[in-house]
Amino acid sequence: MAEKKVEIRISGKTIQAQAGETLIHAIWSAGMPESIKTGCAGGVCGACTVTLRYSDGRKGGTELACMKPVEAGMEVFPCPVDAEAPVEPVMEPDVRSLQAAFPTLNRCTKCGSCSTACPMSIPVMDSVLRMQKGEFSEVAEDFTTCIHCGLCRFVCEDKVKPHNMGLWVRRSLGMSRDLSIPHGENENTEKEWQYLMHTDRELRLQNARQFRQTGKVES
Repeated sequence: MAEKKVEIRISGKTIQAQAGETLIHAIWSAGMPESIKTGCAGGVCGACTVTLRYSDGRKGGTELACMKPVEAGMEVFPCPVDAEAPVEPVMEPDVRSLQAAFPTLNRCTKCGSCSTACPMSIPVMDSVLRMQKGEFSEVAEDFTTCIHCGLCRFVCEDKVKPHNMGLWVRRSLGMSRDLSIPHGENENTEKEWQYLMHTDRELRLQNARQFRQTGKVES
């Protein structure tokens, strides 16, 4: 029995897709791989973020094309977000250093568009307000699930750059923490790195399967 076909529109162009397949697979099959950017194709990198509109009047929104199944009548609009040069993190970050790194910090007009657009349901606007108060630990927690798709920046008319600031805060806090290894653990840590970097791949896979089955690895 032939699989059901549905029609969807990508940036105004109608294509045929198999019911249930993801948007990414649909555009690949249609010979349009350049129409939506892709990275991991597994819901992590955020490169394939799109906005959707439905023919039955349902409210559209933002989705990851690699995770969203096609539906008949769906209209898809890519959200290309230009790359931003990374900003160097600093030790012991505070509001002043954040403001120096991102002069857009205080432009937020509290419209909430960034929070609405976020595919990971991060309270982006609230986190920007926390940045302004210097509540960086809370900000780092807010952006734990950020996939850096850039949609919050894409929809912000005031060019606040929330996710770039969130990443900067997380990196700066990480840089400021004491990550020294307790005495006596250096040798074991080095052995683990050597195992990961230099042990034969098939042996590592074999050991991983054995550990899953028995909870230990025989020497």
